[in-house]
Amino acid sequence: HEGGAIGAAAAGVAAGAFGYNRENYMYDSELKFERFASSREYANQQAEQYRGDLRSLAALTIKKNTVWTVTATLCMALDIALYCAGRLGLHGPSPPSWIMGLWMTNNAASFAFMALCVFLSMHCAFRAQAASTHLLTRKVRVPVPTLKMLDDARPFGSEFEQQSWGDVFRVPFMTNNGAPKTDEADFAGESSAGGSSKRAQSAPG
Repeated sequence: HEGGAIGAAAAGVAAGAFGYNRENYMYDSELKFERFASSREYANQQAEQYRGDLRSLAALTIKKNTVWTVTATLCMALDIALYCAGRLGLHGPSPPSWIMGLWMTNNAASFAFMALCVFLSMHCAFRAQAASTHLLTRKVRVPVPTLKMLDDARPFGSEFEQQSWGDVFRVPFMTNNGAPKTDEADFAGESSAGGSSKRAQSAPG
């Protein structure tokens, strides 16, 4: 009877330790995945700030060059309107021909420079938009986790059974709980002696 009582007590202690350790393992596993999800959320928010900065810089260049394009287009329209008149001084006598020659030449040069301004402004705006798209799609992408990262962060309940027997039936407050050491000397000593490092290898990170 004493042997049966001792065996029953040992079985009860083992079952209690098993349930306690499994509950702690599942609780830690949930926190581990939540920590992974939170870190990815913060990384996405940080990347979105960078992407927002790129969009703002590109928009600044695009809007400025759009203003230049509109202004140069209006100046071209004014040059054409002056050319349509054919001469200066519509309400009075016409100026000398040499003055009209200089004026027509300058008006044509103004039209050419405004056309060049329109071309360069549009090119600059398109190039800024293309550079922004290139950076957003190639360099500053949203850090979406890979399948391997998700598999590593996703714990399974069956992994609890893959630990060592000492971890599965650990007695609370009496045996090593597997907490990481902060003292490098103690950690190095335990690693060389093969103590609690066994749990660190068997337990999922």
